[in-house]
Amino acid sequence: MGKIVLFLGVVIGAAIFSIALIGAPSSGSVAREMPKSTTAASAGCHIEEFALDEGYGVSRKLSRTVCGGE
Repeated sequence: MGKIVLFLGVVIGAAIFSIALIGAPSSGSVAREMPKSTTAASAGCHIEEFALDEGYGVSRKLSRTVCGGE
């Protein structure tokens, strides 16, 4: 009985870990965008950061490159 409980605990723990790993945000797209923003900064552009909460309490921010009269 103890081995069955231990086995089920390990399986459930692995499932929880897998779900957490899959649900975590990845930084792959951020790393790909970095060279583009550094070249834009050297061309007289700046990075503008703004919040996307719209009053609902979401704390997500978005960055975009602004050049010239935009």
